[in-house]
Amino acid sequence: MIRALLLDLGDTLIDSGRKPFPGVRDALDALQKLKTEDDTPLVLCLVSDFEVPGPRTEAAIAAAFADYLEILDQTGLRPYFEPVDERVTLSIQVGVRKPAAAVFEAALKRAKLDAPITEALFIREQAEHIEICRDVHKMKALQFGVDFTTWSAGPALISQKIGAPGS
Repeated sequence: MIRALLLDLGDTLIDSGRKPFPGVRDALDALQKLKTEDDTPLVLCLVSDFEVPGPRTEAAIAAAFADYLEILDQTGLRPYFEPVDERVTLSIQVGVRKPAAAVFEAALKRAKLDAPITEALFIREQAEHIEICRDVHKMKALQFGVDFTTWSAGPALISQKIGAPGS
């Protein structure tokens, strides 16, 4: 059973100019209403690689998180991932980059889900990450730009993939 939707931000929800792709807000509105197979709310999380120059210190990690939240504020996407301390995980916080399993495990832990990563659906545009998630981690994964090309098509496909009631 899929309990969480783990989303990448850059080139998946927003373009290189840091503008949300068409239909992203409507899709996120719809996704927030989805229920899992056992009729509990689907948990939406962001999981991103976000680097800082210099050593990985607590101050550098906090600064990176603040910078990332500024991007969410600028794009208007932050409300979809509140509380951000539970729903946003950066690779720098974990100490490894995606698609390492530890990043996804940390995201589920931060979201207070006692679940293995096989109970998460990951969406990203990068083929290599999707392949590793599917083949190595045995996760469900969708490649934005291939499995679906517009966010208006996303909620129906995601609903089907998670086995949402009525899908």
